[in-house]
Amino acid sequence: MISTILKFIIKHVLAIHKGTLITKVKAALALSLSISPIAYFAEKITDWTFENEAYVVFVLGAIIVDHGLGTLKHLFIEKDFSIKDNLIGLIKKVGLVVTVGFLFEGVNFIVKEDSFVKSYAIIVLRMAVFLYPAGSAFWNSYIITKGKFPPVGFIDKMKRFNVNLDVREFKEATHKK
Repeated sequence: MISTILKFIIKHVLAIHKGTLITKVKAALALSLSISPIAYFAEKITDWTFENEAYVVFVLGAIIVDHGLGTLKHLFIEKDFSIKDNLIGLIKKVGLVVTVGFLFEGVNFIVKEDSFVKSYAIIVLRMAVFLYPAGSAFWNSYIITKGKFPPVGFIDKMKRFNVNLDVREFKEATHKK
């Protein structure tokens, strides 16, 4: 497939440089029509990434930390480490974070006007995307430290958030009196 794409590009670039005026116009049109959608989407993704740089860094950082802690857990605690399973797990986690994150950002985009609903949706959906790798990293840390860190109360708050999507789990005390 890549060789076909390269052949297409080379053929049309050569036609632009050596062909007749009509051939040059046709080649330029064919190249621009085939490449412009890719450039358009690449620009949109780049713009979104720069606008949300901190969010992207934290989510990718959570994936890296989770991968490292998960590797340690499987090497030293569970003693069942496999390079193949390790790489498959990493690819799954990155793939799911990217695809589900994309879908959640679509939900956030659909709600046009700024409102409480939009703000809440952005917070909840981004927390869900972040907590998928971060929650796994916290759990790996909990296992490695034999329940000493992070505190069990924090682990319980994460579990409740995953059930009810209530961001107040992290904002205020939720214990019953």
